[in-house]
Amino acid sequence: MSQDRYETGRKERLSYYTFFTGQNIIFMFVTIFISIYYTSVLGLSAGVVGIIFLIARVWDTINDPMLSVLVERSRFKGGKFKPWINAIAWAVPLATVLIFAFGDEIAQLPMWMRITYAFVTYVGWGMLYTISDAPSYALGSVMTKNKEERNVIYSFVRFGGFVGMVIAMVGAPLLVDKLGGKWTMAAVIMCLLAMVLMLTIRTVKERHVVEQQIPTLKQIVSAVAKNRYLLLFILAFVFISGSNFAFTLMPYVARDVFNDATLSSLFLFAMIGPAMLASPLVPFGIRKIGKIATFAWAAVAMAVLSIITWFVGYEHIEFFVALTMIKAIALGVILIMPSIFIADCIEYSHLQSGQRLEAVAFATQTFANKASTALGGAMAMGYLAMVGFVQSTAGVVVKQPPEVTQGMWDVLNLGNAIGAAIGLVIFLLGYKLTDQILLNMKENALPQDNTSTHLGLAAK
Repeated sequence: MSQDRYETGRKERLSYYTFFTGQNIIFMFVTIFISIYYTSVLGLSAGVVGIIFLIARVWDTINDPMLSVLVERSRFKGGKFKPWINAIAWAVPLATVLIFAFGDEIAQLPMWMRITYAFVTYVGWGMLYTISDAPSYALGSVMTKNKEERNVIYSFVRFGGFVGMVIAMVGAPLLVDKLGGKWTMAAVIMCLLAMVLMLTIRTVKERHVVEQQIPTLKQIVSAVAKNRYLLLFILAFVFISGSNFAFTLMPYVARDVFNDATLSSLFLFAMIGPAMLASPLVPFGIRKIGKIATFAWAAVAMAVLSIITWFVGYEHIEFFVALTMIKAIALGVILIMPSIFIADCIEYSHLQSGQRLEAVAFATQTFANKASTALGGAMAMGYLAMVGFVQSTAGVVVKQPPEVTQGMWDVLNLGNAIGAAIGLVIFLLGYKLTDQILLNMKENALPQDNTSTHLGLAAK
């Protein structure tokens, strides 16, 4: 389709993508380095870190819906989503700095005070991040009515996000090293950069917000509960994105498996850099074989490549890097496509219940991202604690026993493969919302979705 039929201009789309570059600098800085910061600087045990992650995600089951309902029911003069996004572009960077602030001083405090500070700042950051994520993704669904344009926008939103991930993965370890382990200063620098990039979203326009009465809490809960495709997709995504084990473990793998902490940036770049290639591949795949098949084959590739990596072992670093880079392309497809599926689920809910709940629907994506990341991190750290992980304080490097290094390798690869396989089964058995079904619902010709043409990897 020619871009001259797009409702949005290139400059506006670029401003939208750039917001996610800044946002993902922050998300990856926290996601990748918070565990190693907690265990190596604050001296928390791997088990305690895992518990913090789990409790935070339990709170998210209340917090994310609550905040998304607040957004859904709000009516500001500046728009439905923009006022929230404009405000949060300042608040999230500040909350991120607080997580990594006063590390040397806090490490001298009693353990219960260290744990309390870590828990409060991490949970507070998670609440603010929800407000930055759900409305910003929902904004993309009201920028245009053109479905193909929307697919392109959401595909390249992730490209902008991948750029932010690479900046955090490559830049943060180098920055911390150059600053002599001064995590607070590193966080300030990364967050200032992120804030400047996030503020570009002010130029993006809300064009197609559906005028409707403010929904009641009961109506919102009912609409989400009846949206089986949304719920099934989110469940499948949490399992498939088991690659988040790698986000947590890569710094440990570099330091303790390959005995060279400086390899962390290389490994993290190998894991996400090639994922940028998925941004142009996703719209092409959707046109050729459909959304369901594109997503499913990416999950298959993730599982198979993870098993191959585990069998090859960690004796040859070049094989590990090569396989990680190939797997990164499949990971890119998996991380790009949730926004596209959720946009369809919003249309389905609107046709089914009359409620168009963009913020609530995209809050489920935010929850899934945080849940898969934190639960993956919690399970990884919990398993390492079981096999004897030895924590350190104030950056002192501790030699891990062989069973711990093997445990890291097992979780990194087999954990990813198992999660992808379980999620793929859930997805293929449960998710059958195609463009044709949406079209039929609009035309009131075929509200049902149980025909044989909707089955299999070739469904569009």
